[in-house]
Amino acid sequence: MTTAPNRPPHHGEQPTLGMEITGFVVYSASSDGADISDEVKRHLHLRARVEKGPLIYGRGDPKTCKRFMRHGADNNNAFANKIKEVLGDVDFPVRQGPVIVHSTENHSTWGTRLAHPSHNAVSAFRDLARTDETRVAFKLYPPGLPREATLETRPVVRKLQPHEILFVNGPIRMEIEIPAGGSFVWEGNSEDIMGYDMLGPEVFQFMKV
Repeated sequence: MTTAPNRPPHHGEQPTLGMEITGFVVYSASSDGADISDEVKRHLHLRARVEKGPLIYGRGDPKTCKRFMRHGADNNNAFANKIKEVLGDVDFPVRQGPVIVHSTENHSTWGTRLAHPSHNAVSAFRDLARTDETRVAFKLYPPGLPREATLETRPVVRKLQPHEILFVNGPIRMEIEIPAGGSFVWEGNSEDIMGYDMLGPEVFQFMKV
């Protein structure tokens, strides 16, 4: 599988293959959230958090993170529409997070996991980085790929620009590489509460906080 080019798309541009084919989509917002990124990260240290080696993660402030995640994507309900593409017409989708993940000193890697614990669900990611050196690498595998096959499959690698938001279908397998100083915000949306899905072996730990 060839790696997709990492060219930032123009505002509103969609990749050639949609989420129904690739299992993910990168939305190009009309503006970035740089003006509130420091406020987002500040809340990580004001709340209960988990520290495992160089990784720190915990719940972000809901209002601040919501503004950040949707910054430049509120026109025409773009953010909500991406969620709806996966969940369909769900009356009351269940939201998880927001969670902030930060790597302090060392390059850190989350192993291969599912993009969301629940099947009918979608995860949204937005990078907090201001420099290319601290951008997170999201490695995405083809839909339906067994876990054991990831070792022999070349993933699509995306490093998000500040104006980009990554939406990933729950059953997609992915890896996340965070350089020293790198950080991102995660928000999940599902048809039902995660419940026992959080006990599965392929769940990112930061989704459990």
